[in-house]
Amino acid sequence: MIAMQLDVLFACDARGRLVATRDPEPRPAPRVFLGRSAEGNVWAVRTDVDAATCAAIERLCAAEPVMGMFREDAGPRCRDGVIELLSQCAPIEAEWRGPAFVLPVDPPDDARAREASFASEAAWRPVFPWLGEHFEALAPVVIAFDGGQPAAVCHAPRGCTASAAEAGVETLAAHRGRGLATAAVACWARAVQRSGRVALYSTSWENAASRAVARRLSARLYGEDWHVR
Repeated sequence: MIAMQLDVLFACDARGRLVATRDPEPRPAPRVFLGRSAEGNVWAVRTDVDAATCAAIERLCAAEPVMGMFREDAGPRCRDGVIELLSQCAPIEAEWRGPAFVLPVDPPDDARAREASFASEAAWRPVFPWLGEHFEALAPVVIAFDGGQPAAVCHAPRGCTASAAEAGVETLAAHRGRGLATAAVACWARAVQRSGRVALYSTSWENAASRAVARRLSARLYGEDWHVR
């Protein structure tokens, strides 16, 4: 599962080194990604990290134990070593860590959320105009409505691979706290599953609202992502 997620999130070169994100307009990949799961760990280093540093980082990641329980206060054991190696090359720009979930099969239906199409753009473009430019690349796209107004959107920000897609969800500030994100993610998961793909969901440990969506949908916590820029 964690290897499937790595493939969804990032493009890699022939050596398995990170190149960029899989967004429609790709962004630089982190210098190191480590995904931990009960089934095993996966890691990748960005293509511009020098060979000696890359080899040292990969040795640390390879020694990282497989774990079945993931908590906000229990990061990777290799963290300090990886940070030290990267800091010798360039200052650390950012560090991110958070839980990774797989969404349940056939989650609850909520009539407020429905799959959108480009043909239905009149219903969503005034509120989510950015969807229009890359709609097909972000599909499936789901809109949740509040009193007939578009209020939340769930899509596949990194697109879909042959096996999986990962959710990205946003609720407009005026409509938060009404379960619309949960409704949108559930509808999106059903659309992904109809295509034969696994529906994934991840967030940061600090994002309590996003973690609450996973909890309400009984999503299964299967691992943790950690990456450093």
